[in-house]
Amino acid sequence: MTPVTLHLEYFGPYRDATIDFTRFMTTPLFLISGKTGSGKTTIFDGMCYALFDQTSGTDRKAPAMRSDFATAADRTRVTFTFTHRDRRYEIIREPAQTLNKKRGQGLTDVAAAVTLTVYADDREVTQLTKTNQVRDYLQELLQMDGKQFSQIVLLPQGQFRQFLIAPSEEKAAVLEQLFNTEIFARWTEQLKQQLKKDQATSQTTAAEVTRLLASLQWTSENEEAAQTLIAAQRPEPVVTLMAAQQATTREQQAQLERRLATAQATVDRLVRQDEQEQSLLKDRQQLTQYRQQATELAQQAPAMDDLQTTITALEWVQTRQPAWQEREQAQRAQQQRQADQQQAQQDLMAAQTALKQAQAAVEQHQTLSAKITATTETLAQWRALEPIYQRVATLEQELKQAQQIAEKRQIAYRQAQTAWTTNQQAQTQQRAILDQQAEIYARQTKLLQQANDLADAQSQAATLQQQVAQQADLTQQISQITGRLQTAQSAAQTAHDRAAARYQVFLRHQIVTLSAQLTPGTPCPVCGSTTHPQPAQATVTETATEDDVKRAQDQATHATQQADQLAAQLTTLQQQLNANQQEHQTALQALRTQLSVADTMDLAAMTAILTQRCQEQQQAERVNQGQRAALKQAQTQITQLTEAAVELQEKVTQAQQTMQQQTTTVDKLATTLTTEQQRLPADAPTRTEYLARVQKLQDQLAADQQMWTAIEQQHQTAQQTVLVAQDRLATATKEVIQSDQRVARAQADLAAQLAHPVAPLASDTEAQVAHWLPQVATLPAKREQLQTFQAQQARLATLIETLSKRLQGQAKPDREATQAALIEANQAVTTLREQERQLKNLLEQNEQTTQRLRAVLDQQAAALQQTQELTELAGVVNGDGPNSKLGLERYVLQTYLRQILTVGNQRFQQLTNGRYQFVIDETPAASKKRSGLEINVYDDHVGEQRSVHTLSGGESFIASLALALALGEVIQQTTGSVDVDALFIDEGFGSLDEDALMTALESLETIEGRHRMIGIISHVSELRDQVANQLQVVANGNGESTIRYHAAD
Repeated sequence: MTPVTLHLEYFGPYRDATIDFTRFMTTPLFLISGKTGSGKTTIFDGMCYALFDQTSGTDRKAPAMRSDFATAADRTRVTFTFTHRDRRYEIIREPAQTLNKKRGQGLTDVAAAVTLTVYADDREVTQLTKTNQVRDYLQELLQMDGKQFSQIVLLPQGQFRQFLIAPSEEKAAVLEQLFNTEIFARWTEQLKQQLKKDQATSQTTAAEVTRLLASLQWTSENEEAAQTLIAAQRPEPVVTLMAAQQATTREQQAQLERRLATAQATVDRLVRQDEQEQSLLKDRQQLTQYRQQATELAQQAPAMDDLQTTITALEWVQTRQPAWQEREQAQRAQQQRQADQQQAQQDLMAAQTALKQAQAAVEQHQTLSAKITATTETLAQWRALEPIYQRVATLEQELKQAQQIAEKRQIAYRQAQTAWTTNQQAQTQQRAILDQQAEIYARQTKLLQQANDLADAQSQAATLQQQVAQQADLTQQISQITGRLQTAQSAAQTAHDRAAARYQVFLRHQIVTLSAQLTPGTPCPVCGSTTHPQPAQATVTETATEDDVKRAQDQATHATQQADQLAAQLTTLQQQLNANQQEHQTALQALRTQLSVADTMDLAAMTAILTQRCQEQQQAERVNQGQRAALKQAQTQITQLTEAAVELQEKVTQAQQTMQQQTTTVDKLATTLTTEQQRLPADAPTRTEYLARVQKLQDQLAADQQMWTAIEQQHQTAQQTVLVAQDRLATATKEVIQSDQRVARAQADLAAQLAHPVAPLASDTEAQVAHWLPQVATLPAKREQLQTFQAQQARLATLIETLSKRLQGQAKPDREATQAALIEANQAVTTLREQERQLKNLLEQNEQTTQRLRAVLDQQAAALQQTQELTELAGVVNGDGPNSKLGLERYVLQTYLRQILTVGNQRFQQLTNGRYQFVIDETPAASKKRSGLEINVYDDHVGEQRSVHTLSGGESFIASLALALALGEVIQQTTGSVDVDALFIDEGFGSLDEDALMTALESLETIEGRHRMIGIISHVSELRDQVANQLQVVANGNGESTIRYHAAD
């Protein structure tokens, strides 16, 4: 990738500047010069922003790069053109910004925008305008992100000097970001977590085995043997013993099932016999009950005859009920019509009285009409003055508003004068702040060095604290192992004593046995004598076989081995503790030296001092940061205040003019108001009194008109009410005549129907009908009662006949004997079923537990093997091995660093005339964090390695330069990104003497200039004399900078 042009519009200090890189295509080296803060690095920021939507540093964000002097009419835009292979690429990017609206007044927020155009032979091939599309396209094309681009193309101020001397932990953090090696750290952590998970699973599995062994159900024959095996933690023999028990239990279950089948057959036979006897007894009981019920029904016959007579009477009354109800309805209607007639007569009399009162009211208020006419004429005369009053009121309001405006303009004039004075005072204050700029930035440099020293001390303190924790852990382990060792040694001694005792018993038993076998004349196997005057006799009953002796000796040997293992563990732990304590003392003394404290100060006191110094450092950094922010704000404020001062002066002049104009307007309005007031009559009231007087006349006129209308309406309503009452009275009289006729017809019809009554109603028929009518509703129930009685008699006769035939010739059964036999048979079946249930539960539970136990044992064996393998792998990957403290990620980072140093040595040796080369410090470190990435230099003049901290300022710059160039090259090789034919070196040359400066420039021209153009960003004056081709950034003093080119003659 070769940069062509960079066009910056209102970006940083550039209003409209174009950097043409093609001017330096034929020169291997050029200088970007300018004063500090003029905007040299901003050029590279523009390239990074165009490509990756971010700047080259972490302290400047893209939106903040909009020029401070840009107005709402000025659009910030960066256009970057570069070539790659046979194509040209133009990318235009604009940040989110606030600009003037295209139409109308006001401001609008404009979203960020980007356009990427691809050309082939000056012909447009592709154009992308979506942010995601442009990002993905450039990522695919360049194969790098913004951070990697900055590392490859820009060598920032002092960063590689810091990387060169940084401890391994800080180098690891930088390299991890550059080469994306965090995946190895994640693998290491995943292995640790998996190991913890497997260990927890193993513990859970062991607990599950113990639980399953305890849940097995044993018979009395196997209980003792099983518990012995379980106590010895021998699960496999337990499973074998349970299998034998299960086979025996299944044989018992088969025998029990046969006995149960025989007992159940006896129960079934007795149940059938009992059911037959129970049915026979039930028939006898029912026959007795039916005969008793038939007798009871016969006793109810007279009552049923009376019920039949009552039903006959009710049926006769029921047929006459409609005629009876018609007569009663007609009589009620007659009474209602008569009451309506009386009410209509009363309503007519009341309406006639109201009509007379309304006529009297009309006659009484005849004068009200004349009063209404007079009031109307007076109101018209007053309303004629309304236009004059309105004009006066309008002028008074306008005069009041004009006076208020005049007062506000006087206040605005005074405020404008105050604002201008305040602006002048603020400029004086901000310039006083800028006078402290040199002192503040010098303090910032000192604070950066102090921060690095404190970070290193904190790392050492953390390592020391870890060592203290490790010592406490080792001490605790030693205490535990010591206790266990004492117990094991005591147990071993006891086991040896027991084995010796058993052996002595065995010998005594053998001697007695041999003595009993001696014969006279036969040599003794012990002393050889042929006479045996006193053979040994058995004095104790205790015996011991050879197997007993061997078993006791094996137990003693096993106890001794356990004690020896614990002793070896104790020795190892003590050695680890001693080594840790020695490392701790060495590191502790190093920290005392670095903190410059007494040799007797402990870690806690040094940690407290370090914490206090860090707090003081943080406070000092916050103060310095605030001061630097105040400087930047002061520069911005001065620019803004200067521009504002001009505007404020214009506001003062404008406010004075508008104040004088408004005073003239007030005077004119006052004159016009006086003229209008003189047009009113001399005795004219005020406008408020005038409005009140007109309102009073309007209210009086409305009240009189309302009263007159109400009187007329009341008279008309009374007349209408009289007519309605007369009509209602005529209608009511007609309805009374009709109701009398209906009553007469209903009475004649009822008399005809009551002429021939049934027997119970022969005398006083109408009174009897009135008595029986309420009972007509009970007629269905009485009929049902009679029918039920007759049906019950017929059913009982049939049942008695059927049961009598069935029981004829049947003897009474012996129920007690049958039930006793059935109870005894059921008890036998219940006992056998319970025994069967217990055996079945025992079989099923033990079978399930055994299957689960076999599966868990298989799982436990596999998990144990996996845990052992994972433990070894995690130890190696985490750097916990006995021979190396390098973890997997640190090993990978060391590999990358070796590549960087190999490439860097090619330049470093050339830049130092073969004196120096980079080497990795192989000295073992006290902790993993401080090992693997320390860099030394091999000095050919003295023939040995030495620390990079011993290099001079110029040597450090050359070493950092070689390291930075190598890092960029390795990143490109590793990530597969495109070759960038440009390199920018930001400052650092000020630390070189004249010879070193010439060597560095010549090396850059010869080593790097053959492959890409190199731009040195610096304000060092010596470089302007040494580098002929220059891109000069000229600051105009008002926050703006311009670009000038200086070419070699």
